[in-house]
Amino acid sequence: MRTHYLNGDWTYRSFINNPEEAGNDPQKALALIFGEGKLTINVTSPTLFKAVLDFGGGAGMDLYGEIVPSAGVSPEILIITGTGREGTSTDKWVYQYKGYVVPQWSEAVDQVPTIVGTVIRTIPHNGGKAGVTASFVIVRL
Repeated sequence: MRTHYLNGDWTYRSFINNPEEAGNDPQKALALIFGEGKLTINVTSPTLFKAVLDFGGGAGMDLYGEIVPSAGVSPEILIITGTGREGTSTDKWVYQYKGYVVPQWSEAVDQVPTIVGTVIRTIPHNGGKAGVTASFVIVRL
């Protein structure tokens, strides 16, 4: 199993799962962003990795993940737990992520490595309920 391709910096964006169309309204589209930041991944073994998700302004999370090998043509699955940092605005945050490594198209031109998936708020924080979910896209910088 190849894991080295995960190492490095990525852009993380999560989106509220709102089925309403944003149309041509940029503010409506912008309001769909649940979170955005820089994700730095460090693979520590063939099946494990650590990461830091930096939202800027001192807000960050520590992530710990497992790489589940693909079966046949299925993409690898990333199972991740993220925890906020004590003494920061993310203190007591706990989120779980399930991501799928997007396969590369053989005929693609300049395809950027991408991971897609969902995230769930595991425990309530800052007035937000546990169980809130969002979709995410992680794109290699």
